[in-house]
Amino acid sequence: MIALRKPTYYLWSNDFSSQEEFKAERRKYVGIGFRVVTFQDGNPDTDIHEGIKALVKNHWNDIM
Repeated sequence: MIALRKPTYYLWSNDFSSQEEFKAERRKYVGIGFRVVTFQDGNPDTDIHEGIKALVKNHWNDIM
């Protein structure tokens, strides 16, 4: 059996001038099949993968 997953799209809520504008953008991506992950703060130019790697590295001993 082949399991298909939705692609992920990342949005930073502070990139939008209003909550309505943000919600409209989020609905747009959800409507075309994306799983939308929202960040509320931080630099949107930062590579998200570097942040995830740092998070895993910082908590690796807690997992094992």
